[in-house]
Amino acid sequence: MNQLLVAPLLVALVGSATAADEPARFSLSGFGTLGVVRSDKDDFHFRSSTTQSSSSPGQNFDATTDSVLGVQGTARLHDQLDATVQAVTRQTVGYDYSPRISWAYLRYRATPELTVRAGRTTTPFFMFSDSLNLNYITPWVRPPVEVYSLNPFAALDGIDLLYRIPVGTLDLEIQALYGDSHVSIPHGSASLKSAKGLKLALAGSGLTLQAGYARTDLEVHWGDYFYNYLTTVMPPNVSQNMAGNEGHAQFFSAGMQWEKDNWLAIAEYAKRKVDRYINTSHAWYITTGYRFGALTPFVTYAKQVQEAPANDATLPPALAPLMDIFNASRNNAQKTIALGLRWDVARNIAIKAQGERIYLGPDSRGIFASPSNPTDYNKPTNPVHVLSLSVDFVF
Repeated sequence: MNQLLVAPLLVALVGSATAADEPARFSLSGFGTLGVVRSDKDDFHFRSSTTQSSSSPGQNFDATTDSVLGVQGTARLHDQLDATVQAVTRQTVGYDYSPRISWAYLRYRATPELTVRAGRTTTPFFMFSDSLNLNYITPWVRPPVEVYSLNPFAALDGIDLLYRIPVGTLDLEIQALYGDSHVSIPHGSASLKSAKGLKLALAGSGLTLQAGYARTDLEVHWGDYFYNYLTTVMPPNVSQNMAGNEGHAQFFSAGMQWEKDNWLAIAEYAKRKVDRYINTSHAWYITTGYRFGALTPFVTYAKQVQEAPANDATLPPALAPLMDIFNASRNNAQKTIALGLRWDVARNIAIKAQGERIYLGPDSRGIFASPSNPTDYNKPTNPVHVLSLSVDFVF
């Protein structure tokens, strides 16, 4: 059986009891990735997320960008009630590897169709939101960063409702959510407050379709030296729209995954619309692959486009270039052509190799970290080549 077809079953990681067996009172499982990545330019250190730090030379093989280890435990408290806790360690701001709780929720099955979860779950903004750290279930070394960097918020503290019903030969899942989220970013932090969202997913016969929409209050606080300097020279009304607690954001996404015989196709589109603090952007990707026994070669094309800068204030000529640099440092626009290969060497182990040719968008460093010298934004450097190797496993 195609392992990618049964991959969604691994996301739950709730043990190996069959339907005919008495469900286990407690189950424990885990997952991980050992990966290295390098670029062909020292001043372009690749990051898998905008929440990561990156200061070493880009041409060094870096084992901190993609490597991750996670464990998850589920306890059955009642026939209709269970508790799940997941802990993950991977690089975050400041090269911090302290384990963090990514899931911690109670799940109540009110009816066969309706499930209620309360606590810390995931922000379901993408197709692979529930498995962002579980790279084993995807063909890539990591999900395309053009799309997945649009929303760095991975955990949601709140409540969600999941309603599942059959629609012909397919299964329809409706998810409604409410909650808050917080993330640390290099030299700052950001929060979602009172986020409200709805997600629809339709799956069956090798096809998965889904779409989601969310609205939220947005707080962003920068702390880098360049921002702190700008607050001393910019008019107060301009500074207030560079960081603070009064932002609002909307997020829309749609995606599909199709598998038939040995063919695989995945596509996703997402848009982030904000009124201040960060830029408005959209992104998309498409991946196609074909499975030859244990080998799955694939090709991906991905692109992120900035629609509006983080701050579009009209400024005098002396200040406008400074704001251009601020906007460029918050712009991750880029496009990527990637070739990759997944090798399923064992039932629960996959080795992957991925090469990417990345073209930076106008006035952008893409996913790469901001340079130490802000004037480097005015130095065009295209393209950047990135090589990634990884071993993914579940246990």
